[in-house]
Amino acid sequence: MAKHKRHIPKAESSSENFQANSSTKPVFYKRPHFYFLLIVPVAGLLLVVQLMPPISPMPSAQTSVPPVVPPILPPVKTPIIPPVVPPVVPPKTNQTPPPPPVATTPPTTNTAHRYQRNRPSVFPGARVGFPKVKEWVQGGPITGYEVGKIYFIEIFSTTCSHCMEASPLVVELARVYQPVGVQFIAISKEDAGPLNKWLALPETKEHVNYPVASDPALTADRMFQFGTFKNSTPRVFVVKDGIVQWFGHPSEADKPLAELAAGTWDPLKIQDEFVLTSQVEQAKDQITATVTACEKTGDWQPALDLIDSIVQACPERSASFQTQRFAVMIGIGNMPDAGYALGKKLVAEYPSDIATLRSLARTTLNSPFVQKRDLDFAMQTALAADALGKNEDARAAEVVAFAYFSKGDREHALENQERAIRLQTDPAMLKQYHTSLEKYKTAEPGPIPYQPPHKPPTGPPVVPTAPVVPAAPVVPAG
Repeated sequence: MAKHKRHIPKAESSSENFQANSSTKPVFYKRPHFYFLLIVPVAGLLLVVQLMPPISPMPSAQTSVPPVVPPILPPVKTPIIPPVVPPVVPPKTNQTPPPPPVATTPPTTNTAHRYQRNRPSVFPGARVGFPKVKEWVQGGPITGYEVGKIYFIEIFSTTCSHCMEASPLVVELARVYQPVGVQFIAISKEDAGPLNKWLALPETKEHVNYPVASDPALTADRMFQFGTFKNSTPRVFVVKDGIVQWFGHPSEADKPLAELAAGTWDPLKIQDEFVLTSQVEQAKDQITATVTACEKTGDWQPALDLIDSIVQACPERSASFQTQRFAVMIGIGNMPDAGYALGKKLVAEYPSDIATLRSLARTTLNSPFVQKRDLDFAMQTALAADALGKNEDARAAEVVAFAYFSKGDREHALENQERAIRLQTDPAMLKQYHTSLEKYKTAEPGPIPYQPPHKPPTGPPVVPTAPVVPAAPVVPAG
């Protein structure tokens, strides 16, 4: 923008004129900025006056007006919000609160009364280590598995009658399979002393020519037995290259040994069967422990709940475990009406299961804890099993003989027991059958009398105040 230059008249600007007129009064009002400087302050003052609040008049000296005090407002009451409390719902049955729970027996819905199906750690096809035994009493030492070698490991005890009965079987197996490279080993939890005495016996010294080890720390049991959910003697574990091939009673070991020696054995073919058997053994142990606890309380519902959960978890063995439920109900649980109703239901559900029919009949006849023994049910079930076996099943014939004797019919009892003896081929079972035959010949026919179950003590165990000193052994006369 162009600057506006102020125009100064020449007359006023010349010094000569200014000096000529210096004696006269200066006329400021004739200059333009004079009015600007006068108007601006006045306009500002008027604006301030307009913006100021009105001023109340001062009171006169004659009147006394109290000073203006702002009114005091009453305090605002803040509403108090009560805490949120859930409504109390009164009991449906009465208005009084329920009593506190009493810590007596656990409820029947306890998870401890349910079965959990676990997989065993030892089964055909599983890898196992070699047990570190304390001492090799005969032969050895053996510290591990040789590649390609078959090991026959027997767990036994010199105080076990079944082990001594099976000893000739083990000796015969050793005679047959040691020449083809099978390594036989016998391991006992006993110390070296009893084992040395047993080995010194003439019949043992002559035939037992394989290594024998003392294992009081139970390393072999922990390595083999505990992983199958079962601990029994005698028991054999057959191992090759650190892999379990088979386990069971010595009387059943010939087949797997023969096929292993021939190179045709496959442990995976029997794996599922052995796993299921181990799971059944675990379930049986849990039933036994629960029944023992129920004997103390008199409440049998926990045992029944456990069996029901096992039936659900192991449908492959449903009939077997429902038969155990039947045994608890008609026997130690003393629920005969519901028990026999279950028995008849099982007969209808498993009409072609000869083992279930035999078991139902035998449980009814043989359990000493049955107060109400339904002999007609036992006879009908036994005859149904015998017919299913076409009169050629030794165990069914033996149960039929038992039923006739319980009903007082000696003649038919002897007839069927002799038939059972003719059909039976197992030496141990034959021995029992002959004992029963003698009983049927001499004893008074009739059912087994009821025997009240012995309740285990419920109090704390009695701790002796002094150590119990065992009595001196009786030395037989020479």
